[in-house]
Amino acid sequence: MSTRSVNFKEKLSQVPDAPGVYLMVGEGDRILYIGKALSLRNRVRSYFQESSEHHVRTQAMVERVVDVRTIVVSNEVEALILEANLIKRHQPAFNVRLRDDKRYPYLKVTNEAFPRVVFTRVVRNDGARYFGPYTNAHGLRELIDLVRLVFPLRTCREPIDGRRARPCLQYHIKRCLAPCVGYQSEAEYDAIVDEVVLFLEGKQEHLLSRLQHEMADAAQGLNFEAAARLRDRIVQVRRVTENQKVVWRSRVDMDLIAMARAQGQACVQVFMVRSGKLIAQEHFILDGVHDQSEAELYSEFLKQFYTARTAGALDGALETASPARQALENEVPVFLRARARRQAASALPKEILVTSVPVDQSVIESWLTELKGQRVRVLRAARGARADYLRLVQTNAQANLKAFLAHQEAEETAQTRSLTELANALELPELPMRIECYDISNISGSNPTSSMVVFIGGRARKSEYRRFKIQYDRGPNDFAMMQETLRRRLRYLRARTDEDLTAQRAALLHKEKFSQKPDLLLIDGGKGQLNAVQDVLEEMDMTGILAAGLAKEHEWLYLPGQPDPIVLPPNSAALHLVMRIRDEAHRFALAYHRQRRGKAMTSSALDALKGVGPMRKKRLLRRFGSIAAIKRANLDEIAAVKGMTSGLASRVKSALGG
Repeated sequence: MSTRSVNFKEKLSQVPDAPGVYLMVGEGDRILYIGKALSLRNRVRSYFQESSEHHVRTQAMVERVVDVRTIVVSNEVEALILEANLIKRHQPAFNVRLRDDKRYPYLKVTNEAFPRVVFTRVVRNDGARYFGPYTNAHGLRELIDLVRLVFPLRTCREPIDGRRARPCLQYHIKRCLAPCVGYQSEAEYDAIVDEVVLFLEGKQEHLLSRLQHEMADAAQGLNFEAAARLRDRIVQVRRVTENQKVVWRSRVDMDLIAMARAQGQACVQVFMVRSGKLIAQEHFILDGVHDQSEAELYSEFLKQFYTARTAGALDGALETASPARQALENEVPVFLRARARRQAASALPKEILVTSVPVDQSVIESWLTELKGQRVRVLRAARGARADYLRLVQTNAQANLKAFLAHQEAEETAQTRSLTELANALELPELPMRIECYDISNISGSNPTSSMVVFIGGRARKSEYRRFKIQYDRGPNDFAMMQETLRRRLRYLRARTDEDLTAQRAALLHKEKFSQKPDLLLIDGGKGQLNAVQDVLEEMDMTGILAAGLAKEHEWLYLPGQPDPIVLPPNSAALHLVMRIRDEAHRFALAYHRQRRGKAMTSSALDALKGVGPMRKKRLLRRFGSIAAIKRANLDEIAAVKGMTSGLASRVKSALGG
């Protein structure tokens, strides 16, 4: 009997007969699959019984499992919530997943004094209001522009204390009412934020009624300027409302969800109807779709989709489940703020119409009902107006899936062609599936940075990008800086091959994306940069990794030991690929260099002056506007700033040479 069999026999005997979540773990501590069960013991054991007949994909997963972890919770609803959170976090290869879910953009109404409306791709439990996810980033930016056009909210990040000397341009073009100067109170500003939320929730009728009432009150109080502003806002809201399609005469809130499947892919279309009007429609591609039924796919989609939409409030059922909280590493709050609960309630409709009832219908309904605070039903529309409209949703799903498959096929063909051309040009035995490109950015040696960008299969893998703060400080020397970058990156590959590496260290390195060996190192530069890189490869005994330099002047490729460049045709797909990779490395390095340079420019003699901390520095800059203005000010003016003294003012003047 193998060691694995013995270990699993003991492990399976200890699985509790209780509701919870189980995690199938593979080599290198990689999560392969996450599931939930009313009885963990029965479900987990069923995977490893010799008499069980599993689908080929499930059997392949079971063969890779080296460990099984379980988390016990109080009931099936808690298990459902925890499962959805863990799938979103770990993205297991054998689970059905919303494609790139964590990258979808959201509209965020910030949780701060005088909130802002911003674009974000990160949902945090920070008390802010999130609307989304949206699949079209461009469309979301247009929506944010519309909100800022209709509602005069601030776009700046500076603290609002009413002490600014004069308003900025946004006030003069009527895009902000200048709370920074004190022209607008926080209560007045919050009233506009409430209007924005009503607008985004599709409750325009409530919003219009409220605005008309406020306009009448302003006019009656002879405040005609405020009444005119409200009138203009009413006109803008009505203009947007008129473009929304009325679906039902009754003011019903519902989400209509339909699915299309083809070629092992699935597309889910969602129409969001609020107060009888269609306010948004989105489609999502599912990964990991194989032999699952529509009922199973709907179950997985609903859990992950509404987990994302309800963001910080979805964990209410876990308030008393300490094992679950430990599993989520404190991502789940113990006490939910009232604002988060209101956010969840407003994000959820009363009805969710689907073409197939999900397998966990009752559990999902219980979970969503608890979040909303009133009953939420998941229904299959079989006939009538709802069924007719659901067929329209499904038609949209089929069209979007067809477009996705066509785009995917065209993209894969283009990527394969570019990689094939590049492999032939460089005389590589295989396609360079993992290409890493490096670039240096500095100005006369100051604030030097370097970048590493990664393209896998011809596509950018931004999660594996890295940037380096160069430690070399002996003047401008791009060759030495490039060598430092390569040494810091390639040391992970060298460590991985050491014979004395322990199993534990190997498992940790397996998680490091640096441990992946590149098929091609692309260097932004000509022969000089390439020779510097080749010296590092020889020094670290890694000459088996091919390095190539791309010279900017003629876009020629240079290989080690070859005096003549490789000239790719101007219309070559391979040339377009290496130029795109090089430009991305340049952009990434330059962005980091600008960031460092910006921080350096904001530093001054005040930073090193004892007694002038961040708050005093901020007050001085807010009062005078610049270091030069502080230098010109007299001692009495500096001492008059809150927190300053005569002695400290004298030291400031002396430090600035004033």
